[in-house]
Amino acid sequence: MTDVSVPTDAARMVRELTDRAAVLDVVAAYATALDTRDWVSLRELFTDDAVCALGGSVGSPVGPDAIVEAISSILVPLDATQHLVGNSVVRLHGDDAGHTAYVQAQQVRRGTPGGDLYIVAGRYDDRLRRTADGWRFSYRGLTRMWTDGNRAVRYP
Repeated sequence: MTDVSVPTDAARMVRELTDRAAVLDVVAAYATALDTRDWVSLRELFTDDAVCALGGSVGSPVGPDAIVEAISSILVPLDATQHLVGNSVVRLHGDDAGHTAYVQAQQVRRGTPGGDLYIVAGRYDDRLRRTADGWRFSYRGLTRMWTDGNRAVRYP
């Protein structure tokens, strides 16, 4: 049997690529959980001390239960949403990571006078932490950059 050892640099690069992919999986899982109204999965994406600073009427809830309660109270009345996330940048620092990305959140409420669609666009600024269960958000912040459509969809 041949002993094949992986050079330290190669092992480090593999770990970095694996960590980056795992962070991006958490980001994608967040958008999917929102759009499918999967509150159990959404809760699992946050550390116990996580802060979700989304602003507006959501504020900055702390902890997975408060975060899910705040987000679900906004999304449940809507007929549909689609959260599109792009231009992700991941910065790894051992067991901590930073992530930034642009987001467009399309919100639909059928039959709303003035139109059924409202779009919020902005930037996510995140901190994630490696846990025994994988990468989790310890902080998720949203900076709103612009909106379009009928505000009454979101704020009846």
